[in-house]
Amino acid sequence: MYKNILISWSIEFGPIAVFFIALHFLGSTDRGFIASTAIFTVLTAVALTGSYIYERRIASFPLIAGLSVIGFGILTLVFKNPIFFIVKDTVYNGFFGVFLLGGALFGKGLLKSLFVALFDMTDKGWFILSVRWGIFFSLLAIFNEIIWHTYGRDAWVEYKFWSTIATTVFGFYQIRLSKKYRNPSASAWGMRVKPFHADESL
Repeated sequence: MYKNILISWSIEFGPIAVFFIALHFLGSTDRGFIASTAIFTVLTAVALTGSYIYERRIASFPLIAGLSVIGFGILTLVFKNPIFFIVKDTVYNGFFGVFLLGGALFGKGLLKSLFVALFDMTDKGWFILSVRWGIFFSLLAIFNEIIWHTYGRDAWVEYKFWSTIATTVFGFYQIRLSKKYRNPSASAWGMRVKPFHADESL
């Protein structure tokens, strides 16, 4: 179960860490930014492929995150315009913000469908988690637009670095929630012990 979390977070944050390292050495000029984006895109594709080879499956959320990086990364490389990679965060985070908060309006904890293979919580726990992430994603999308429109690319790179750290810390903090609202069949931290099968009811 913890292995699945490590795989998920490696796909999500491993390539972005290399992206920042590449930017440090290549610079944030158009050429350096696009080259760093190319590295990020390729590593994301490698991470997804490696996960599939190792697990024979890819969890929904890392798959969506990875495909968004690859899609916007390709657009950046084809048009040689960094703006595509920058607005990726607005589109990606904005979509999930609307998706999760929209579900919450109807009393649905929609994160359950994406993370049920990792966490084993009550519906109330899933609802609270979905609302928290919905608000967090929405704020990320809003700040992403404000930063790059108002302060430019260099400020966006710094914002991207700190927002990535904030996302990591926020994600780990939610384990307290999974612990509080875990089902009897879950581990002490709310992690799924028994493998989830697709034919099980959500």
